[in-house]
Amino acid sequence: MMRDNIFLEDVQVPEIVQRKADSAFLAIQEGRSFIMNDMVKKEQNERKTGRYGFAGRIALAAACMAVVVAAGAVTGPLKSILGHSETGSEDALLTAVDEIDKLFTLQVKAADSEDGKTIPLAEGNPIPVTMKDNKTGSWMFGADDVEGSVVNYCINIPQIVCEGGQIDSITYSINNGAFQIVQPENGESLITDGQLYEGELNTGSIGGDYNEEREGLPSEPFETLFYQSFTLDYDRQSDEHTWINICNERPDSKEIVQLIWNEEGSEEKYSSGVQKMLDNTVITCTVNYQDGTSQSVDIKVDSHIMTRREAGQPLDEGIDPEEKMTVITFELQ
Repeated sequence: MMRDNIFLEDVQVPEIVQRKADSAFLAIQEGRSFIMNDMVKKEQNERKTGRYGFAGRIALAAACMAVVVAAGAVTGPLKSILGHSETGSEDALLTAVDEIDKLFTLQVKAADSEDGKTIPLAEGNPIPVTMKDNKTGSWMFGADDVEGSVVNYCINIPQIVCEGGQIDSITYSINNGAFQIVQPENGESLITDGQLYEGELNTGSIGGDYNEEREGLPSEPFETLFYQSFTLDYDRQSDEHTWINICNERPDSKEIVQLIWNEEGSEEKYSSGVQKMLDNTVITCTVNYQDGTSQSVDIKVDSHIMTRREAGQPLDEGIDPEEKMTVITFELQ
């Protein structure tokens, strides 16, 4: 059941994740009891040398896992450990400790956030693209004719923030269409590396700025590039002059046109049309660590029906907060 407003409340941890986390904590407790008797002398020696004992490392792992689970998302190596290890396995505990510094979380900037507040991406918690600042919360759909021979879309991606330790860079790739990057021609690009999209896409474009004093012309020249994948430095994941969108064209789309552009259609049919247009589009986020290793997670781009309140829409006077609407969503897989 949809929570009242995901932007104003904590994200609920999926039940399966909570169960695995509880099992992991139980294993930590049992593991500590199992080895404590044999570790008394070792710990005494380690206190003299200043080395960190196994029990202490286990406690640190528990604390780190608590932080990640509380954030509503388990990503990176620990997710695999929790999913495939038997409760009480010492090997699993050792692996968790060794990999604990490679945990990372993905979050998106919250609506109207001036203080950098973010919302965690998590399984079972689709985040709607209704965030309102000067850059996000917009998309464009188009069709070449009523017969629907070609449908196209351009969707702005909310600012995604990757946080973790020992991360060098983050690479994003997409399985359908391309990333559309709108950036100043003469500035330092946010993109440090990438694979350009091979082909042409005739879609709308989201980005740039328009100066009223210059009769609608941008304040500086902007360029639009299309990538199949691109890489960002960990320390520079966004800037105020770069727009990152996803776009694609869909041929033979008569059914999609009838679902989306039917004046007599329902909200359910409209959302179904958007889902068919997106066709299981997935963005893969790959975290590249400083030691040369990497970990990947998938983010599904989808469509959901929510009330304005659930979607975090501004509730101006006269707006019904329970009005249903279709929103583009991003959800961790």
